[in-house]
Amino acid sequence: MRLEELWSKYSSYNQFNYSILPKELKEKGIPVTYRPNEVIINQGDFPRHIFFIIEGIAFGTRNYNDGNNYRYFTLTPSTGSIGLLEVVAHKPRAVATVIAATDMKMLKLDSAVAYEYITNHTEMLRRCAYIVADDLYQRSGNDGFLYYKRGLERVRYYLVQYYLMHHTGEEALIVEPDYQTLASNIGLSVRTVVRCVQKLKQTDEISSLRRKLTITPAQHARSMAKIQPLLPA
Repeated sequence: MRLEELWSKYSSYNQFNYSILPKELKEKGIPVTYRPNEVIINQGDFPRHIFFIIEGIAFGTRNYNDGNNYRYFTLTPSTGSIGLLEVVAHKPRAVATVIAATDMKMLKLDSAVAYEYITNHTEMLRRCAYIVADDLYQRSGNDGFLYYKRGLERVRYYLVQYYLMHHTGEEALIVEPDYQTLASNIGLSVRTVVRCVQKLKQTDEISSLRRKLTITPAQHARSMAKIQPLLPA
């Protein structure tokens, strides 16, 4: 049998979320809810629980050296779990802070219970292997994105992520980090950052007000449209 045929045969194992959990495992969990902006787990926490999303959306944030952070992944009921990666990888610290973006309903499972069940059921192991491998593949592409792009694209990408993390309404968002902070966060010189910001002003992707950069929803959309084709498939 060819590899493509095997992939097709096991294609139904491409999900690991609440919808595929067996009844006996669901019965061992506790329903929990979170409000928007509530922290579900903090970066560095021990993964004592795995959360399976039933309703709502969450996002993960990664800290920068200066204390700022940005959103770098989104979780929905279909992509669905928080803490699974750390538990399966035997890692004692959560890789990211995960925050509720909307009202959320989740199933909270003791990590030891979930891990033991997964390791003793072939179907769950297949699902876990697929989803973890797919996650690693996607992140391998995304994590290297900035390092293979020109300075302008790196600054644009940073500002898009900053906007996603911090905007709260229709008004223009003020970018708090200064040029030095921005440069250190994305590995560029201050001179390069200044030059790139000037180009982004020329294409109306960013403005400035009293020595602070600002981004409107329209400017953010303009930058997003330019970044999207560059992102790994």
